[in-house]
Amino acid sequence: MYSSLLEPASPAWRTTLARCHHDCHHTPGWYAAAECIDHGSAAAVRVTDGTHVLLIPLVRRAISGGTWDATTAYGYGGPVLSAGASAQFADEALATATALLREHGCISWFIRLHPLLNVGWHSTQGSVVNHGATVSIDLSKSADRLWQETQRRHKEGIIRARRAGVTARLDRDFATLPRFIELYNWTMTQLGAAPYYFFDSLYYRMLVRALGGDLVLFVVEEGSTVIGAALFTVARGTGIMQYHLAGWDRAYHHYQPTKTVIHCAREWGRGNGLRYLHLGGGLGGSVSDSLHEFKRGFSPDTHVYRTQRLVIDPEVYVGLCGGDKSVLEDLDSYFPAYRRPGARLGPPHSTGTCSGGPR
Repeated sequence: MYSSLLEPASPAWRTTLARCHHDCHHTPGWYAAAECIDHGSAAAVRVTDGTHVLLIPLVRRAISGGTWDATTAYGYGGPVLSAGASAQFADEALATATALLREHGCISWFIRLHPLLNVGWHSTQGSVVNHGATVSIDLSKSADRLWQETQRRHKEGIIRARRAGVTARLDRDFATLPRFIELYNWTMTQLGAAPYYFFDSLYYRMLVRALGGDLVLFVVEEGSTVIGAALFTVARGTGIMQYHLAGWDRAYHHYQPTKTVIHCAREWGRGNGLRYLHLGGGLGGSVSDSLHEFKRGFSPDTHVYRTQRLVIDPEVYVGLCGGDKSVLEDLDSYFPAYRRPGARLGPPHSTGTCSGGPR
């Protein structure tokens, strides 16, 4: 096995992705932008046996004395494999990857597995934890079928807004991006979101610049007023469209603009030959909260969301956790344990059991 750690500027990152089914959330552009919010530096570990290849993007977060830990960036990343790679190769390649990371000073690794692309991922390394379900819309279905599968309350909201003159469109030039940021920040404030979900303006500029046509902004308007908007990513090779961030104007909440914007986005995705619109899950992967129920209103199709946790350097990991070796037997709880809220490292860098999807 041959392993290497790639920087976002490395051509090998993109050429490797070209051999694998991947999402926009695996690209160097996505990870370059993620550096702004995950407080670290982007990289990807690549392992090959000369025939097949494994690639796992990550963000390196400093600890102390040159040590660091790794996490999947906000969103749904996870490992990608070249076509035909066996489960045995995947597991051996992951073991090789962990050895490489340890050589470079990594202590632990938190991996968010992709609900669509990592369905068959099984590993003997570390611990794989189930968190709940995410929701996707099958864009290969007819427009009539998608409308039939939309819950009545969502249909009524969309129709009511349309009759009131509310419209939705794609903002191709991101001219309304400042308004979107304003709406998103206001929405997060109203929801009482943690500081992590308030992004610096640099993050949005990085997304637009790094993703280009793989980032799309849909807006909902009453007249000339933008009353709601949402950002989506697009991976045309695999046909996956991801619901990323959304916001709405409280004064127009009665029009329920988020329903209209998702309806517009799925029509656009279907018309552009995409296969899935992945809406993500509930808070913390919950299947019983209002966010998950809202998303289920658009589709009956759900997927299991999982994370994988690996302790790369057990001795240092135990030391960071106060010397309690029992933490090595409990990887299913908050991980890494030394970043638990209130611990010495603590937020804002904690990963925990966050679902990684749009809020």
